[in-house]
Amino acid sequence: MAGGHEQLVRPQVMTAVEDLMARAASGVLEVTGNPSGAFYLDGGRIAFATASWVPGLAARLRAMSPALAGLGGLSSGGEADDAAIAGFAVQRGYVTAGRLHELIRSIVVDVFLVLTSPLAMDSPVAAIRFTSTRTYWTEIFPRLGIDLIRGEALSIAERMAEQGLTPSTVVARCDLQAPAAVVTREQWALACQIGEHASALDLAARRGAALADTLECLAGLIRAGLCTPVRVSGHGQPSPRVPGGARSAAVRPTRPHGERLPVRHAAQEHPPWLAGLAGPGEAPTADILRQVLNGLRKLS
Repeated sequence: MAGGHEQLVRPQVMTAVEDLMARAASGVLEVTGNPSGAFYLDGGRIAFATASWVPGLAARLRAMSPALAGLGGLSSGGEADDAAIAGFAVQRGYVTAGRLHELIRSIVVDVFLVLTSPLAMDSPVAAIRFTSTRTYWTEIFPRLGIDLIRGEALSIAERMAEQGLTPSTVVARCDLQAPAAVVTREQWALACQIGEHASALDLAARRGAALADTLECLAGLIRAGLCTPVRVSGHGQPSPRVPGGARSAAVRPTRPHGERLPVRHAAQEHPPWLAGLAGPGEAPTADILRQVLNGLRKLS
């Protein structure tokens, strides 16, 4: 299975995964583009997945326990590497098999979200390629069905749309307009790491956290009025989009020196329901995201 650059968009990745799982295939489905990644299939079920926008297994385990800092010497991303990392963590008692399964499911949901959702309008797919091969994943790794993963990913995408968020949406801290705000400890810890500008991609990578959880926290901070999405103005400079028309002097339109988001490129050949939804360099609005989700549901 392979596809040419000009014919591919994100929902086709979901179609490819569904087709392979229906055929009980075993092998690796590779997606190149921005983001890029891979799904590892075993008998029509997902054993693991990776993506360039999603913190890998080693990063997630290191964030769970300081005792796992030594995992920094292992390179997460290859089948043998991730199997070794999982085996090491369970054998040494740093994580139970059940907790590891939960962690892997979280990673797979994040990967499914970023590789199949067209929520970032300028996240092109260069190629989709499946290599049929014998699986080497141990029983330490769960075998996940498509319905569970797709349902969780779509639920996250719906909540993202409500706040006008995507993984690459830049957010900035802003002055609180209300007398007080109630946030969780996790939300407050995330707010302290935002700086002047950051995205869910930046923050998840920095913390070794689930991308979905990071998006949920950012959505809570936006509702609480502690941060706001930043949109690109007509002059190419970031400008704050404060909910309810509130203005904040704490939000600056410039990006700190040396801080960069992942490089992104203009998408090619959108399907009819994506046509005209957003121009290059623009962050999609909440209405646009809802239109995209409606189109995505038709493919599921």
